[in-house]
Amino acid sequence: MDQPNSEQLLHSEAAKYGITADVIDRAVSVIAAVQRRDRADFRKNFGGELTPDRWLAAYGVSGFRELCTLAAQQAGLGDDGDLIMRIVSAIAPLPEQHADDRPVQFWARPLTAPEEAAFPAYRVIYEDSQADASPGFDWSGALLRRALREAIERAQGAACLEEATGVVVFTDGNLRGAYVARPAPAHAQAACARCGQWEREHTLHERFGSCPQFVASPARLEVVPVP
Repeated sequence: MDQPNSEQLLHSEAAKYGITADVIDRAVSVIAAVQRRDRADFRKNFGGELTPDRWLAAYGVSGFRELCTLAAQQAGLGDDGDLIMRIVSAIAPLPEQHADDRPVQFWARPLTAPEEAAFPAYRVIYEDSQADASPGFDWSGALLRRALREAIERAQGAACLEEATGVVVFTDGNLRGAYVARPAPAHAQAACARCGQWEREHTLHERFGSCPQFVASPARLEVVPVP
């Protein structure tokens, strides 16, 4: 007898909870669409493939639960994200193994030094459940490290790092929400030879402490045509 395929396993697992095939298909399509988007972003920024285990690691347990809750809502199942999690987890394949893979870390750890935020550029979003969603802004890695250093050294905030993804989450002073900085190396710009921040970030030097004047690196000066 042929082994059931993944779709049949999904429908069978959903039926145990009284959920019809079309309803669970709608819920899973939401998760699949998000995964396709994230994998496309990963290919654009990193030039590689985002494996399912690393994709899950990027979300963590709480993040994946929120995604499952959204999927449940879209499928007409209310806010029961835990139910979708149970069904999907029951039929999910084992994590892919690669010779050069580090163990998947589902939980972030405290960031011990700003230098651990080592990417040249980050997409930073301020998240606050009681405020409108932030569109996000590109930051140089130098600006993020400077902000982390100030927040940590002045005991104004705390920061954590997801080793599997490079995502940094930190708080700043008395702000209610948190900053989420996702690596975006493809967004890097020419950096200042003195402080490492981008030219447009020098207008923020009073807050973040960058040097007051942008200084181009010698390599950049060499390619500027002489009139």
